[in-house]
Amino acid sequence: MSVRRVGANEAAACVEALADVLIDCVEGGASVSFMLPIARQTAVEFWRKVADGVARGARVLLIAEDGGGQIVGTVQIITAQPENQPHRADIAKMLVHRKARRC
Repeated sequence: MSVRRVGANEAAACVEALADVLIDCVEGGASVSFMLPIARQTAVEFWRKVADGVARGARVLLIAEDGGGQIVGTVQIITAQPENQPHRADIAKMLVHRKARRC
């Protein structure tokens, strides 16, 4: 397993794989602001918005990959904060595909 930060171009290229992780987590019962049934298009649109946020510098996207390079987890660091809180960031949407849990 490896964890790394992805830039704007790579974030956009990972949208489909990230959608797979989100769908698996929601189908597994995760309470992450989405309800069953979750449409693939809904998951893809969410990750496109995240990729846009990465491109704007409003968030950092980290991905976890298995030994074969498949994305099995992700977390976001939201850096866009109010003007009086430039030292702050929020952790959001930590997701781990069910097949990669307890590894």
